[in-house]
Amino acid sequence: MKVTAVDVSFCQTNVDYNKVKADGIDTVIIRAGFGRETYQKDAQFEEHYRKAKAAGLKVGVYWFSYAYSVAEAKKEASACLYCLNGRKLDLPVFYDLELGSQTKLGKDTLTAMAVAFCECVKVHGYSAGVYASASWFTNYLNYEKLKKQYAIWLAQWKTGSPCRTCDIWQNSDSGKVNGINGSVDTDIVFNANYKGSSATTITTPKYSGIKAVQAWVGTTVDGIYGPDTKKKLIMKLQEELNRQFGMNLVVDGIYGVGTHNAIVVLSYGCRGNLTKVLQGLLICKGYDTNGFDGIYGVGTNSAVKSYQRTHCLNDDGIAGGNTFRSLCA
Repeated sequence: MKVTAVDVSFCQTNVDYNKVKADGIDTVIIRAGFGRETYQKDAQFEEHYRKAKAAGLKVGVYWFSYAYSVAEAKKEASACLYCLNGRKLDLPVFYDLELGSQTKLGKDTLTAMAVAFCECVKVHGYSAGVYASASWFTNYLNYEKLKKQYAIWLAQWKTGSPCRTCDIWQNSDSGKVNGINGSVDTDIVFNANYKGSSATTITTPKYSGIKAVQAWVGTTVDGIYGPDTKKKLIMKLQEELNRQFGMNLVVDGIYGVGTHNAIVVLSYGCRGNLTKVLQGLLICKGYDTNGFDGIYGVGTNSAVKSYQRTHCLNDDGIAGGNTFRSLCA
């Protein structure tokens, strides 16, 4: 059995994938991110993906779970899909289940979470797999059920062979590979056909209206403007105010005094994610911005004025604190 794959994350930086390939590695599985929010994309994902592809390596990804329910697992899938942004993969999208505090949920719930995540990514043209340790597959997941539907990536170190049938075996957390500084997880691929591997062409759903907004903020894409979509939009607003202007707001999805006082006035000609948040709020309220593109053009200006008139605000087409407060109410 020969090691031909590695899995990497933010822990590995400045990787020389040409040297990695020359050392006998032909596959890399990259951590795309973790948790339920789109901003939790792995800090090194873009670089790993770009360099690995340029070197001619096969690429798969995994998403580290912090979910505690099926609903949260679905949100993690949405966040993962948002970060992937339709990229082509050669291996499945793996759901990484290993958090100790999740074990209290029990085998049935954890298995249901894995299924929920995997089915969500399959709907978007990717195939799916589950990553877990030998202990997890024995005690906390229904291994037999999962292996019938998805690729199995088993972690079991310091042993001569895996204890269960799997498609990929993570055999070490302390491997040494040329081109990677320090230790790295190494893997042995048993299924050369990559059971459950992603399609060579990914069809990314073309959303419009509220669904486009939901896909952007990383929440369930159902076309219904509810509390979670509003919360995610406000969180996106808070994130952008922090990122662009150093406001140090708590990103909690609550439009309070602090967020209101931090609002930056937007008007015709503005561009960027703050304008996109504004468009998202207007779209979710039923107003046509003639695009969800982050450009404060004629359509957005007209939508702002229309919203302001309807809600007894000064209809000047300038989106300041009063307009944002009304939209976020």
